[in-house]
This record gives sequence, C-alpha cells and structure tokens, in this order.
Amino acid sequence: MTLIDRYLLGRYAYVFFVGYVALFGLYFVIDVFTNVGDFLDIPGGLGVIVTEILKYYSYRCCAFFGSIGGSMLVIAGMTTLALLQKYGELYPVLAAGISTLRLVRPVLIGAVAVNGLIILNQELVIPRIALQLQQDAGQKSEASMNVEPAIDFSADIAIAGQKLNLRNRSLEGAEFVLRETRVATVLTPITAREAVSIEPGPNQPAGWLLSEFKPPREAMPLTELGQRLIQPGPEPGTLFIRTDITFDQLYRRDSSFEFLSTAELVTRVRNPSYNHRSIRTQSLYIHSRLTKPLMNLVVLMVGVPFIVRKESVSLLRNVGMCAAILGVMFGVNEAFVYLAKFNLLSPEWAVWLPIILWGGFAAWSSMKIKT
Repeated sequence: MTLIDRYLLGRYAYVFFVGYVALFGLYFVIDVFTNVGDFLDIPGGLGVIVTEILKYYSYRCCAFFGSIGGSMLVIAGMTTLALLQKYGELYPVLAAGISTLRLVRPVLIGAVAVNGLIILNQELVIPRIALQLQQDAGQKSEASMNVEPAIDFSADIAIAGQKLNLRNRSLEGAEFVLRETRVATVLTPITAREAVSIEPGPNQPAGWLLSEFKPPREAMPLTELGQRLIQPGPEPGTLFIRTDITFDQLYRRDSSFEFLSTAELVTRVRNPSYNHRSIRTQSLYIHSRLTKPLMNLVVLMVGVPFIVRKESVSLLRNVGMCAAILGVMFGVNEAFVYLAKFNLLSPEWAVWLPIILWGGFAAWSSMKIKT
C-alpha cells in the first residue's frame, strides 16, 4: 500500500468515525431528553440512573451502527473524494499520471472494511444483546410485554397468554388451544400458570414447558400426532408442548426477527409452522440483508462520478447532484421493497433488480469521471 493509499484510507476512517460519533451523539441527546422521565423513575439515586443510562445507550450504539453504517459508508467515501478535490490534492496526482479510479481503491478498501464490521455486528453482537435492545427506556430486566397470539400451522396449536417475561423468556397465564382433527379429536384448551420457552438443542426440540397446567394430560383427547407433540415434562407436574413457535414470535412479530442471525432466519423461513405473510416478510428481509453489503458498494460507485466529474463547474454543484441521484436511488429501492411487500414482486427480484439497475448505471457513469 502506497503513501497516498494510506493517506486516503486514514481520511476515510476519520470521516466515518467523526460522522458516526456526531450522529450518535445527536441521537443520544434527543433520545435521552425524550425518555428522561422514564430514567428518573429508576430507584437508587443519581449514580444508579447514570449507570442505567450508560448501559441502555451502550447497547443502542451497536444497533445504531447497524442502521446507519451503510449510509455512513457512502457519505464517508463521498466526503473523502470531495475534500481531495476541494484542497486541490487531486490535480497533482492526475498530473503524475495516476487515474482517479486508482484513487478510489483505498476508499473501496475502507468501504469493504466497514461492510465487514456491519456484518460482524449483525451476526455476532446483535443476537447476543437482543433482549436489551427490545426493552424500553427505564425498564428493569424483569419487564413484561403484551402477548401477540400466534398459531403453529404445522401442528394446529394456538398460543396466547396474559404477559411475557423478557428476562425469563416465559409466558405467564399461558393458554394453548389444541385445534381439532390434527392434535386433538375435539377443541381442547390447556391453561397453565407459566410456560417457559425451551430453545432447540442437539437432543432437545423447541417448545414450551408448562407448570401448574390443566386439564391433566390423561384427560386430553389427543390424536397420534398429539401424543408425540404433548408429553410429560422432565419434572413431576410439568408438561412439554413441542412447537416451533418461539418466544420472540409472541411480541413485536414484525420486527423481532431483525435481531436474529442469518442462520436463524434461514431456519425460520424454512419452518412450516409460520404463516405465509410472516415467512414472506422474513424472506424479503433475508435477501435484503445478504445483498446490503453489495448494494453499499454499488451506491458508492454511483456517487463517485458525480463528485469528480469532467465537466465540473463547482464542487458544491457536484455534491448537490450526487445527493439528488442518491435520493432517487433510495426512492427506487424502496419502491421495489413495497412491491414485494404487496406480493407484486418476488423477494428475490425486489432486492436484485436494484443492484442490476444501479450497477449498470455505475458502469455507464464511470465514463464521466475526471481523469
């Protein structure tokens, strides 16, 4: 790596870091004043309140990085090239016979590195702190959530309850309704004081462990399938109901899957227990996640020719034109996503068509680069 490469890469990293800190600082100030009443309700004095605020926003900074990282990746690249032109550093390099495309290489290296950090954050960090990210400001760890009833379509079991305990991953006042013909010969409700979500393991299927339940298992009119899915628990007085409807499917169903790793999402999409709408939404999200790093690089390459144009009149006009083009790109990409959400376009086409479209546009516009 040459001196100019290290120089540009260092400037790119500096711009990205400063931009991210500035945006997160703005978010922190606005959000902490919005939720200041919730934080002040925490007992324990000023020290405890400050500690809870720092913990709360330390988790949010990871989620914020995942949300804003792709945009900052592009903005940092555009700013690096704009500063190169503003300070007159581009012309001596061009006079030495080095093309502008060669100068873009360290910017692309920086963009690829940021993409890698975004992927690591999404796959390794976010799933581990999903519980903390889904708690509201000022909530204690044992906070509860309202239940969104769900149906396991592969077993015909409806699941509901009074409230969810986030810390214990349990359903209080649980109610499991066995729909007739598949798991029971007649419609059979099972109530329990508490049902704890059991994660799947090497020798353990996913399901719920019920305590203080009724009616007794012997009194349930179970079919052959029901006998396999509903079994006595490991301890006396417990009942295990095997189902792939997990804890996070019972609250914030339209957004909770965003905190899962890609492998978990793929497993869920292949699961027949979920309804078609949920599977389609998650399938679209998976394709968007897989193509997002590539789309970030494509957006960056689309913006480069408009920052360093041959027919440049002023840097300010170049930046304005670049912002307008990127705004059009964002609108078109969102239009494809909405078409997929309304079942007018398949998830695969919705995420790949923009890459094909803007990739071709980036190749065409590269002829306008000042070199």
